[in-house]
This record gives sequence, C-alpha cells and structure tokens, in this order.
Amino acid sequence: MQARNLVLAAIFACFSLLGTARAEKRIALVVGNSAYENVARLDNPKNDAALMARTLKDLGFTLIGGDANLNLDKAALDAAVQKFGQQVQGADVALFYYAGHGVQIRGSNYLVPINANPVREADVDFQMVDINLVLRQMEGSGTRLNLVILDACRNNPFGGRGLRGVGGGLAQMDAPDGTLISYATQPGNVAEDGAGGNSPYTKALAATIRRPGLDIFQTFNEVGLSVKRTTGGSQQPWVSSSPIDGNFYFAGPLTPIKPDIADGSTKEKHSAQSTDSLRLDLITDCDRLAASPTDPQRPKGIAGVPATEIDIVAALAGCRDAMRQFPEVARFTFQAGRIASIQKDFVRARQLYEQAASMGSAAGMNNLGAMYNAGNGVGIDYAEARKWFQKAADGGVTLALTNIGVLIRDGKGVNKDPVEARKWFERAAAGGDGAGMTDLGLMYENGLGGLSKNDAQAVSWYRKAADANDGRGMVDLGAMYRNGRGGLPKDEAQAVSWYRKAAQLGNGFAKDALTRLGR
Repeated sequence: MQARNLVLAAIFACFSLLGTARAEKRIALVVGNSAYENVARLDNPKNDAALMARTLKDLGFTLIGGDANLNLDKAALDAAVQKFGQQVQGADVALFYYAGHGVQIRGSNYLVPINANPVREADVDFQMVDINLVLRQMEGSGTRLNLVILDACRNNPFGGRGLRGVGGGLAQMDAPDGTLISYATQPGNVAEDGAGGNSPYTKALAATIRRPGLDIFQTFNEVGLSVKRTTGGSQQPWVSSSPIDGNFYFAGPLTPIKPDIADGSTKEKHSAQSTDSLRLDLITDCDRLAASPTDPQRPKGIAGVPATEIDIVAALAGCRDAMRQFPEVARFTFQAGRIASIQKDFVRARQLYEQAASMGSAAGMNNLGAMYNAGNGVGIDYAEARKWFQKAADGGVTLALTNIGVLIRDGKGVNKDPVEARKWFERAAAGGDGAGMTDLGLMYENGLGGLSKNDAQAVSWYRKAADANDGRGMVDLGAMYRNGRGGLPKDEAQAVSWYRKAAQLGNGFAKDALTRLGR
C-alpha cells in the first residue's frame, strides 16, 4: 500500500492546486443592466451577468449580494460599488464585471444605470457611474490582482440628445498597478449584444475561465481569439494591463507530474526493496504510459496501483494521448468517487470534461452535456446540454443521440415531442447504443412516440440493450420475465439473474429489486 499511497499522493498534489486557488479570498461584483427606462433596452446583459455569477461562484469567488446584481438604478449601483470597495479590503483578488450600456464622454468611460436620462452633458456626473470610481475602490485595498471586465460598449444609447462629448465605444484606460482591464471590443468600437441569450464576449469568457491550466494572460488571449472567430473578425476584445506580480489561474494550473527517473544505482536500490516500493523505472515516457492495454510495453501498475490510475498519472503528466482520457479520469475519480481517497467533486470533474472537449474528445463533450443536464458542477442549462450532446453526437458518440432524445421526450428546454424523441432513440439504437435501445423498448411497452403498445417488441429491444451491457435494459428485461409479459414465461429465477447482472454494473433499480425479493 505504500507505493499506492505515494502514487496517489502525487496525483492529489496536482488536484490540490485547485483547492489552493480556492483558498484565496476572491471577491467579485457582477452587474447586468438590461431593463433601461429611458433608452433602448438590451436583451442579454441580465443573462450575461447571471452566467458570470454562476461561473465565478463555481471558481471560488464570493459575490457582492450573493449573486448577479441586475437592473440597478443609480442609487443601487453606487451602493453596490461602495460595498464592493469595503469587501475587497484584504482580499487576494478583486473582480468587477459589468454588462449593459456604457458610454465614453470626453475620454472618460461611464456605466449607465437603468434610470439614466441625461439631456445635457452636465447631467452625466450625477446620473452615471465613472469607471474610475470602481478602480479607486480597488486601490489601496491590498489585493494582489484587480480585474475589471467590461461587456459594456454595445452602442451609444444617447444619440441625438446633443451630448457633444459622446464618443463611439469606450475609451482605453491606463490600468493601475496590479490591474487588468478587459473590454469586450477594442477601444472606440461597438460590441455585439449577441443572439441566443448571451453576448459573444461573455459566452467565450465564461467558458474559458473554467479551463484549468490557463494563466490570466492566456485566458484573455483565448477569449479574444474565440470572439474574433465567432464574430468573423468584426469584434476583437482588448486588454489593458499593468505589470502583475505572480501568476493567477481562474481554475487552477495543470502542473505536469514529472516523476524523477532514478539513475542506475538508484534503480538497483529500488529493485532490491520490497514490491511495495515505488518503481519509478516503470514511468519513463508518454509512449509507454499511453500504450494500449494489450501492449506489452504498457505499465501493468506500479506496485499494485491499477492501470486506470496510471492513466491518471499519464494524463496529468501532460501526455497528450492520455489527456484525451480525461472524461474517464473524471468519471472514475471525481464524478463517481471510485477511488476511496478522492471525494466526489463535480466542479473538478466538469473542468476535466471541458479540458477533454477542448482537445476534441467527443466523450468529454457528452459528459459535459450530462453535467449541464443534471446541474452537477454547473447550473442546470438544457440548451447548453443539448449543444454539447449534439457536438458529441457529431463526433460519433451514440449515447449522445439518446441523451438528445431524452431532452426532447421530457420537454427539457424544448416542447415535449415523443415522436421526435423516438427518432433519436432509433438513431442511437441503430448505432449500437444500449441506452437508446432501452428507451426505444420503453416506448413500445408504453405505446409512446406514435407507436402502438407492443410488449414483444419491447422485450426484443430490452434483450438487445442487455446484450449491449446496458443495466436499464437488463432491469426491464428482468421485469418482463418476472411478470410473464411479451411472450416470456413467468420466471423469477431469470428475473433475478438479470437483476444481478444489472446490479454488478451499479444499477440502483436492480439492487432495490433484489432487496425486495430477498435476494
């Protein structure tokens, strides 16, 4: 067990970096203004702020007001900024995020409260909030890093009012010491409000800051590239920064594990020790770590450590092929908690799925969709779940077809449509997905999706699903034996046999059925 503990200690050292990052005192004020009273309303700032609030809370930020601050008038915005200034005293990181109307007047940038209604330039100082006021709240607070994020230059809402000093977009500001200012687009330009509920900038930002391994400059560079691609080059985010002391990672670094490869004399010493000693010579390079399970060069384990955990070491060591196994690493460890020393951590699992998805892993995309569907490690978002399921399906994951069918069948994010759901299940079943076969069998059993009730067809699909190693199919086939339906004889022994097979796969319904039968 000594060797197992040593290897897992190395693994956990990497994982604990996220916990170290979260130990920082991180304070954020998130504001989204959409419901303007005297100028054009905006569709997305309230959604953008809500998305950022969820994301920042997942990343260990304490939010002023506990959540996004939406549709603030001048008095409420002043009060929120003042409270922010009080709370950031002694914090490690202070972050201010604003989505809504913003204007440049005579070279200064202003945030627009929902009740602003200036008719002359002199009204601006009393009806809007100078962004420099936010920066002053951060100065002298003792923070290591200050972040100001402005998705606030969608258009000039006061055109035609005679405010002669109003310029297009926002003006570039000099960032004070230890500060980074990020604009949704370059100074003087106008950003898109966006379709589909979020602006291109905030959507890219929320996705990027969840990715471990990106420092602050890499993060905003990735955001800029993403927005540029999404908008066809019409919008290019901009960053103004002063020198920043040290590194900052929103989601923690992915520090490679670099096992010390012992020299010959040390290897000799290790080989003379018991089999519980850590055999460092087994971890030599990525090729051996990432070898297929049947490859004789693949490590069989380090002194009893299972090969699955070797995959984890390989992935964290930065071996690219092994990193594609992040979906399995996350499912095996953080989502399922199947290593006793690792507690379930849905946020960490989701981050690994995102890392895998960014590398083109269709399995990671499917698992990420499942997280959004269930609200594990992220807020429930059926539209986002559907998006990731579709990407996974396009990548060849047949289970993703079933998952899309379930969303449609249950009316999650769309109107319920059993007929359309059945078509997705049929596609999944044709591709060999056991879960799709089971759901198709359920439709025959219950007469759904435009099908007539047909127990024999249900049994046929349950059997195919069981043969495909789907636990639900085994349970439903067992139930058919137990009740003598679909042309099957009543046969409790057969039912119990299928329940046991499903229980071995971890199916909770099978375990309950066995308990009820006293088995």
